[in-house]
Amino acid sequence: MFFLCCKIIKKEVVAMKVEMTFNEAAIIANGYQKSDIYQTIKSAFAKRGLICSSDNEVLSFESSKNENDYAYMWKVIISLLKSDWFVACATSCTFFDDDESEEDVLSQAWKVQRGME
Repeated sequence: MFFLCCKIIKKEVVAMKVEMTFNEAAIIANGYQKSDIYQTIKSAFAKRGLICSSDNEVLSFESSKNENDYAYMWKVIISLLKSDWFVACATSCTFFDDDESEEDVLSQAWKVQRGME
């Protein structure tokens, strides 16, 4: 009987995440409250098991390291980009992939919204 022995090297994995910031004046001008916007967004990510890692000036969510997190995260992001209120109130929405690349998704909201027409 032969046994294979291998050494497992643990590499620190950078979790994928999305970070958002909001324009307080735009929130008020559109008749919303920041706390309601934050709660709505936090609820959408939490339903899919994604972790809220910051809810101060930057609202941030990251992977819980489940195999479907990438799909879940993008499902929420696309849903937000389709929402007029999100696009009107957000000043940034940046996706950071686990390969350390980043993407300004807010600047591409028009593509998502055009696809809805």
